Amino acid sequence: MAVLPEIVRSPSLSATAKRLVQEAIWSGGLPPGAHLVESQLAEQFQISRGPLREALRSLAAEGLVEIQPGRGAFVVDPTPDEMQDMIVLRAMLGGMAARYITASADEKLFNSLAKTLLVMRSAAEARDERAFFDQHWTFYELMYRSANRFLFRAWQSLHGLIDIYVRRLGRPHLPLADILWHYERFLDLFRAGDPDEAEAVVRSQSLLVGFQVLDRPIPAMLRAYVTRTIEPDGTVVPFIFDSPVTTSKPKTRQRSSA
Repeated sequence: MAVLPEIVRSPSLSATAKRLVQEAIWSGGLPPGAHLVESQLAEQFQISRGPLREALRSLAAEGLVEIQPGRGAFVVDPTPDEMQDMIVLRAMLGGMAARYITASADEKLFNSLAKTLLVMRSAAEARDERAFFDQHWTFYELMYRSANRFLFRAWQSLHGLIDIYVRRLGRPHLPLADILWHYERFLDLFRAGDPDEAEAVVRSQSLLVGFQVLDRPIPAMLRAYVTRTIEPDGTVVPFIFDSPVTTSKPKTRQRSSA
């Protein structure tokens, strides 16, 4: 029997529209609170309203768009308090996912994560932010899918806010190379096989960077969850708050290799 060529499906119109709206939100072309007028977007994208509505419903399910009855669709406009709540939950979920996959000792998973880091490195060198953050998302998707389905579903529910936080708010605070550096250390920890340390580092780093992005001190009730920090040379050291408002200056005690 002759071998037939593989059929490659092109993205659907709704998937294409979804991607275009996402990119406009990430770039700031559609700012928080912007009204997404269906007629204007359909004309701009040269598609009918049906696929566009489907795209907006998908984005609403992911939290990037809010559909208000009688008013239409709007880009989500989270308050600083809502962003803080998202950052805290993301840190806790991330730490737990790190614990699960470290305990799994799944070398196939670790190799897949390593491949995403290679693509992120190439994108960072090319200053291709879109490709970089696409792979950044893939890294986390692999983590959560491999942890358990409930963690994965919880993480998916934060999709929209995390996208805004990472792709827009976080970019001025950390160069791409520094973000990559942190994730390379995460993978080192996963492979080292200590679930306690992996959870502590991923959780702590997420909180430290998150509150830096928000320009807020870490609340006293959360400080017990910030126990590690990654130094520029890649070592992981204990984090000690040296004042009631400190969020970024660690005092080191005993070093432990990442």
